[in-house]
Amino acid sequence: MKARELCEKAWQEIASHFPDFTVTKKGQNLKKISKNKDLTFEIHFQASRHNYSCSAEFSVHFSIYSKSMIKANINNGFIYGGELESLIDRGRIFRWFPLTGASYQHSVNEIIELLEKYILPICENFEDTKVNIQNILNEDAKNIDLFYYIYFFDGKDSAEQYLNKFINQSNLKKRFKGLYHSLENVAKESIDINVDEFSGASTIKFAYLNGIKIEG
Repeated sequence: MKARELCEKAWQEIASHFPDFTVTKKGQNLKKISKNKDLTFEIHFQASRHNYSCSAEFSVHFSIYSKSMIKANINNGFIYGGELESLIDRGRIFRWFPLTGASYQHSVNEIIELLEKYILPICENFEDTKVNIQNILNEDAKNIDLFYYIYFFDGKDSAEQYLNKFINQSNLKKRFKGLYHSLENVAKESIDINVDEFSGASTIKFAYLNGIKIEG
């Protein structure tokens, strides 16, 4: 079996365990729409470009988008997501799941288990916006993209609280605060939020332009 065919077989087997998701691209994409019709939950499988006849592997990704945020032109509608291992925070930042030989069934079974244990509860949490945002505000701030979600759905004050917590917990704290304060000497019309000088810089620009205060 060719590497691509092996990947597609695995994706379709995994997809069969998640009947609430619509399956496209021969199992490569799984999508589910929230109850309020605004959010799209997407599980995506990415085959390695190094796959060949004797070796096949793929990675797992998850993302959440909002139709109303897309219409408002906020963060391209992106709320939350990334590669599976980075999201479940077990000390890994990326992982390829092998499919060759005996690895096939082990990888398939593990992915099903991980999606059921970690990703499905996230989807459920995002069904209740108010409670979900309050829970996010009460936890460590680990994902800068959630700032946009909180800003759009709960307002400036909550977003400011979250962003300051994120910055103060980040290794880039000095860079974030330095950039923010440097913007005070720049004409607002010359600030381009589409340019990301470093990871998170565009978020700091967005915050400044929208009156979000950063402490210190």
